[in-house]
Amino acid sequence: MPEVGAQTRSPHFGEEATARTYSQIHLPRVFTPWARILIEVVPARPGETVLDVATGPGTVAREAARLAGPTGRVVGVDISAAMLGVARGWPAEAGAAPIEYVESSATAMPLADGTFDVAYCQQGLQHMSDADAALREIHRLLQVGGRLGVATWQQSPFGVFREVVARMGDASAGIQPSTFGRDAAELRLALRAAGFTDVEVQTRELTSVLEGGIPQALEVAAATSGASGLLAAPPERRQAIRDAIAEALQPYLEGGAVRLPSIANLASAVRGSSHS
Repeated sequence: MPEVGAQTRSPHFGEEATARTYSQIHLPRVFTPWARILIEVVPARPGETVLDVATGPGTVAREAARLAGPTGRVVGVDISAAMLGVARGWPAEAGAAPIEYVESSATAMPLADGTFDVAYCQQGLQHMSDADAALREIHRLLQVGGRLGVATWQQSPFGVFREVVARMGDASAGIQPSTFGRDAAELRLALRAAGFTDVEVQTRELTSVLEGGIPQALEVAAATSGASGLLAAPPERRQAIRDAIAEALQPYLEGGAVRLPSIANLASAVRGSSHS
């Protein structure tokens, strides 16, 4: 079993409460819409073998399984047993490829060289202790000519929570996500350094609507790396942080809903024959 603390910058993903919140709130409003955009940029094809790295609750894996179809195969890898528990709880879909979930670090996956036709990593690289090593590992697992789709935040929808916590001087549990992939040019260089060719990066924007307003947004805040220490704070301090987040969200309120804008870099690439 992987040592979570040594492999991830965001250990809160290993908590059951975080996994539940992701399943119930984050997925339909943030990560599923973004997954569909990533799949649009690098679509899986019928009968293909697909790898989803940092699969979390299986968001991209399920989208890819629909495209790969019953003759395809999907493997989702994540270091968090809690997130994989959510992923395995989703019922199998008729006409979709079967999905296997593997608990593993992204830098040393127990899978054979050249196994996959296409691989994805949605918003996972910035949470890894060694994102460059993860890209090299994905390169190893793809067939020569295999395709990669990567999404990284340029502007996270959860940035407002992190800004409030930082301003108040409250450090969340564990180290924070890196800025890996925020700059499109640096993302291109990292992919090329890992051995990928035909690297292209495009930028897309999306607004996530939290129809439950401020209360729902506060639930989201407690399950993100920016404010993951919120629930562990003393009651008075916890309320002060919640009040500050609620105030910061006022500009994003519209008709009682909180509208969180986000911008992502979406990279496509092909596995080259060597790490040159």
